[in-house]
Amino acid sequence: MKIRKLSSHRNNCEIVRNKLINRIKKRQKSALTTTENCVWNCFEIQERIMLTNWKITWLILILVFINIMVVLSTNAPLPVRKARLAGMSPRAAIGFLENHRFKMDKTNAWSPKLLAKHEAPPHSAPYIVSIQHMTPDNGLVHYCAGTIINEHWILTAAHCLTSDETVENSLIVAGCHDLRASDEGDCVQVRPIDHYVRHELYLGGINPYDIALIYTKRPLHFTEHVQPAHLPEQDTLPEGSGTLYGWGNISMTLEPNYPHRLQEAEMPILDMELCERILAESGLQLHETNLCTGPLNGGVSICTADSGGPLVQSCCDGYDEEYIVIGIVSWGRMPCGQKNSPSVFVRVSAFTNWISEIISTATNFE
Repeated sequence: MKIRKLSSHRNNCEIVRNKLINRIKKRQKSALTTTENCVWNCFEIQERIMLTNWKITWLILILVFINIMVVLSTNAPLPVRKARLAGMSPRAAIGFLENHRFKMDKTNAWSPKLLAKHEAPPHSAPYIVSIQHMTPDNGLVHYCAGTIINEHWILTAAHCLTSDETVENSLIVAGCHDLRASDEGDCVQVRPIDHYVRHELYLGGINPYDIALIYTKRPLHFTEHVQPAHLPEQDTLPEGSGTLYGWGNISMTLEPNYPHRLQEAEMPILDMELCERILAESGLQLHETNLCTGPLNGGVSICTADSGGPLVQSCCDGYDEEYIVIGIVSWGRMPCGQKNSPSVFVRVSAFTNWISEIISTATNFE
């Protein structure tokens, strides 16, 4: 087990209460993870940091034309580095994001060109976090999501943590519904990524074991808007349907449309044999640790910037309804929402023991 460490001196970055985030170095590298093996999730991380990169745009057009899948990331290991964050308050940084990220947010009304996702009731998924990258020119840019497991640990996709330039300048934003709202400051909690653990068998791309854990030294404070999700029992097989939450692309075309408010969608869980047959027609393979969702008639799917986010089911007897995270957004076909194009998740129950072992043994961080 390899535990990646980012510097732990960045402890004071909570919105409203803290004054400044540490300075980002003046000459930040513009080079990003190679797109040679990139398809939708990896492309998305880069696209949301450098939307003007026309070479990447042409690459995605070529990939769509030949109908291949989007590979998520490179295989390069992340070196240990100090995090460097721009010198502005988290509230100011989130507001600054509006000029870059939300200029494509054209409409909230559903149309045939938009996925059938809907705005979630505010703070109805208090376990979801936005993972945002700090850029020198465009402020904070949402590129992945994650799920709160406890006050120190966030569950996400391994492909979200394969670019050192991105991770070392990223923040975890919890308790947020509207990413550009200025009146949520008292509810939102911001934390640095101090350490992270990618599954040792993850090889990048659309390979299996696309699961990772993020550790933040400063604990999250649980409130009405910030709560953990439950883990499933090891090796249980979810049935029925699950609810997807995220701020991912809602466009069914090549022109992205990123909502600033949290979206939700009900996703029917598919039989694995059926899903395998459908993907095999495109030369793609599933792994036993994956989870597939429809609908196969199109219109609803995971998409770019949903990566790492949760698929959940309600659970448990009691007065308060609670939720189990059953899936982690991993990969899908581009454009999003096509017919006969299942959404592929990591099945969390295949890794419950792995998660528990990491959390219970990785306790002595410097």
